[in-house]
Amino acid sequence: MEENKITMRSLPEEVRPYERAEALGEEKLSDSELIAVLLRSGTRESTALEIAQKLLRNFGGIRGLEAASREKLSEVKGVGRVKATVIRSAFELGKRGIREKRVEREPVNSVDRLAELYMAEMTSSQERVKAVMLDNKCRIIRDEIISVGSSNRAMVDPKDIFAAAIDCRAHSIVLMHNHPTGDCSPSDDDAEFTRRMYRAGNLLGIKIVDHLIFGDNTYYSFFQSGEMARIAGITERAG
Repeated sequence: MEENKITMRSLPEEVRPYERAEALGEEKLSDSELIAVLLRSGTRESTALEIAQKLLRNFGGIRGLEAASREKLSEVKGVGRVKATVIRSAFELGKRGIREKRVEREPVNSVDRLAELYMAEMTSSQERVKAVMLDNKCRIIRDEIISVGSSNRAMVDPKDIFAAAIDCRAHSIVLMHNHPTGDCSPSDDDAEFTRRMYRAGNLLGIKIVDHLIFGDNTYYSFFQSGEMARIAGITERAG
């Protein structure tokens, strides 16, 4: 005789993650319960809570789960691409909320501070290009992801970057992208991309003041290295 499987519906309401969140508030839930709320449902073999606990074990906790790609998450039985996307989206919202709370229109008066604000967001298994728009007091006005998942920055259209900058009347822009390998050393393509965007910005009167490349808890700054000044000198000499 087949043993009856315990399902989420068969559990008392006071121990179901969703009902606990409603009754007590999300801050009272454990990590696995919060993930179970995102998953919503399990499989014939496992409840959403059991799948959540498996995810945390497989990826070594919240930080490992946050760094996991959609493909890796979807390989776990009971997750799939839809639930993997929900998990990734929840982490992305969390990153943006933390950054917005920290920024609050404060002047960004050092490269280190700017890198600190964006390190978590720009540490990703997918390569992404972002533009951060600043006003004339070096305060962040807006930031936008320009492309995701492509290692070919030559294909990034300057219009995609500068349209947003013009729309919010930005005084200057900091370019950012990440190296999923963890090595933040700039490539020749990175340098050429920076030169191309600097020239485009000069024509529009919106200066590219830096380009940050993020690796594994580290970053490279074209400004700090002196490369930005060299690019500016070459552009001015070229006329």
